[in-house]
Amino acid sequence: MAKMNENEYKSLTEREAAEILAGMTAGRVDIVSHTSPDADTLGSALALAAVINENGGDAEVVCSDRVPEYLCFLTEGVCIRSTLREGARRVSADVASPSQLGAFERDAGTFSLMLDHHGTGEAFADNVTEPGAAACGEVVFRIVEILVSEYGMRVPRCVYSYIYAAISGDTGSFRFSNTTAETHRIAARLHEEGADTVRIAHNLHAVKTLGEIAALKLGLTNMKLLCGGRLAMTSATLPEMKACGIKDGDFSEADEMRSVLGVYVGVSLRESEPGVWRASTRANNGIDCAAVCAGFGGGGHREAAGCTLRGVDRDGAEAAMAEAFGRAIAEFGSDKKEKDE
Repeated sequence: MAKMNENEYKSLTEREAAEILAGMTAGRVDIVSHTSPDADTLGSALALAAVINENGGDAEVVCSDRVPEYLCFLTEGVCIRSTLREGARRVSADVASPSQLGAFERDAGTFSLMLDHHGTGEAFADNVTEPGAAACGEVVFRIVEILVSEYGMRVPRCVYSYIYAAISGDTGSFRFSNTTAETHRIAARLHEEGADTVRIAHNLHAVKTLGEIAALKLGLTNMKLLCGGRLAMTSATLPEMKACGIKDGDFSEADEMRSVLGVYVGVSLRESEPGVWRASTRANNGIDCAAVCAGFGGGGHREAAGCTLRGVDRDGAEAAMAEAFGRAIAEFGSDKKEKDE
C-alpha cells in the first residue's frame, strides 16, 4: 500500500487478521465503512459484524454517510450507526486511507485492523491489503474460511449474501477487468452456501431509484467532453441536487461518463458541502485513475478511484480534474504511439 509507514503499521496475513478478529468476540467492535458507501464496503462490514455477533461478540457497522437507497436491501433488520462507540475496538473494511473515513478521519490512529484491496492509499492500522483481490469481499471471504476451519466459528447464512453482494458490486456483476478466475471460484462457493444471488444481482444491477434516475438526467445535462473527447466529466452542485430531489450520495455518474464512445476517462463530481467536492473516476484503458486521485489525497484502483477536493467551487474542481487527467491522457497517448511505432 502506497504511503504506508512501515515502521508504524504492519502488513498482516489473512491468518493473522483472523486471529485478531477471533479475539474480538469477547467485547465491542465497530466495523467501519468508507464514505459514500458502496456494496463492497457495506457488504464486507456487514459480513464481519454478523460473524462476530453470531459467536458472542457485540459488533456494529458504522458509516459517517447514510446508506444509499439502492443498498438498503442489504441492511434490512440491521442498524447502521453514524457514530463510533467509546471503548469499542475498530476495524475498517474497504477503506484505503484516513480521508475515506469521513467524519472519523481524526480517529484513524485508533483502529486495530484494516482490511482492504486498493493498490494505493495510506495505512492507518495494521492491515491486510491485497490489490490482486477484485473486492474487499474476497479478502473477507478467505478470513471467514479461516475463522471457521481454525477457530470453529459459526457463520450465519446471511454472511454469504453480504460477501456475494460485495464482490458483485465491485466487479460490475463480474463484467469488470478486475474479475479473475478466483473471483468466480469464490462466487460459486458463496452460491453453494446459500447466497441470494438472484436478488442481489437484481437490486445492484437492474434497479434504479427515482433519485438515481434524476441524478442520471442531471449528469447527462451537465456533461462536458474535454481533452479532444477523451475525458467526459459531469458535476452537480448542492442547489442543483436539492432542486432535482437528489439525495446526497445518489449522484455518481462516472460509469455513465466513461460509457461514451471514444472516452478514456469518466469523472463525476458532486458537492457534498459548500466548497467540498467528491470525485469519482473511471477509466476504460491503461490510464491510472488511482495515481491521479492520489495526487488529491485519494486512491482506489487503477480503473476506478476517488478523491475529495476542498476549498474550491465547481469551476475550480472541474479545472483541477481536467488538468490532472489531461496530463494522464496525454502521457497515455504518447506511450501508445511509441508502442504502435
